Amino acid sequence: ETTNKFKTVFSSMESAATKTAKTLAASFGLAHTTAMELLGDTGDILVGFGFTEKSALELSKKVQELSIDLASFTNYAGGAEGASQALTKAILGETESAKSLGIVLRQGTKEFKDSVAALQEAEGMTYNQAMATTLLNDAYKQSGKAIGDFARTQDDLANQERILSERFKELKEDLGTALLPTFLDLTSAAIDFAEAFGDYIAIPASEKIDKDRF
Repeated sequence: ETTNKFKTVFSSMESAATKTAKTLAASFGLAHTTAMELLGDTGDILVGFGFTEKSALELSKKVQELSIDLASFTNYAGGAEGASQALTKAILGETESAKSLGIVLRQGTKEFKDSVAALQEAEGMTYNQAMATTLLNDAYKQSGKAIGDFARTQDDLANQERILSERFKELKEDLGTALLPTFLDLTSAAIDFAEAFGDYIAIPASEKIDKDRF
């Protein structure tokens, strides 16, 4: 399901998106499906905001990189996924969510308005696109000490435990992939049995007796 959503969100550039997910996974100790889920969830929202798939992938990658570093730096209770959700909401205008990450984003300042206007004029962005880009840039500016924290502390116990959890996830996924054909056969057989049993109990009692005698 994660893979299907990811491919749908980035349908016009599946190869490049898959490469980005692999790079993100390798850089931050994630399972490949975790990287796809993070990129796909944010990318899906950004595409809905009018971003092209290419722009959505680039911005989503930046969101995930900062989210993982912030989760590592602050030991965020929601982990990388929770940080990603909070940051994604923040760059789309729900800036209150960023405070849980130690970031305060303001949309009423002259600097914000000037930046949005400049991006609209220079890059041809819509207001929503320029807003999201400006807010993410502001988030990066306020997170100077957090940027690169995962790389610096990946050998610490907390991050080693996160990496181990992702490795176990990959192991379970590999095992599940190997067993999938067997489970599909068992599920199909169970469906056939359920349908046959349903048909049988729907037969009137008198007819069941005749059939049993026969």
